[in-house]
Amino acid sequence: MAIVEVSVVPIGTGSTSVSEYVRAACAVIRQSGLKHELNPMGTCIEGDLDAIFALIRRVHETLAGMGCCRLVTTVKIDDRRDKAQTMQAKVERVL
Repeated sequence: MAIVEVSVVPIGTGSTSVSEYVRAACAVIRQSGLKHELNPMGTCIEGDLDAIFALIRRVHETLAGMGCCRLVTTVKIDDRRDKAQTMQAKVERVL
C-alpha cells in the first residue's frame, strides 16, 4: 500500500483564490473511496498506487473541465513494500 501526498495548483485562473478548484478536487477525491486527509498544503491519500495515479488523473481532468489550462502538480510517494503501513501509523510512530 502506498501513501501519496499530492498538491495540484491551477495557474492562470484570473484570481489569487483557488478554493473553488480545491473544493472540486476534494469532491473527486472523496468520491474515490480511498482513505485521504486534507492538509493546508495538499492531500495525503492511502491505497493502491495505480488507483491513486488514476485518481490524480481524474482530478486533473475535472479541473481542466473547469477551465484550467495549466496545472502544476507535486506528488510525493511512500511506496513501502516490506510491510503494510497507514498514514495514521506513520504519525503515531513519531508522537
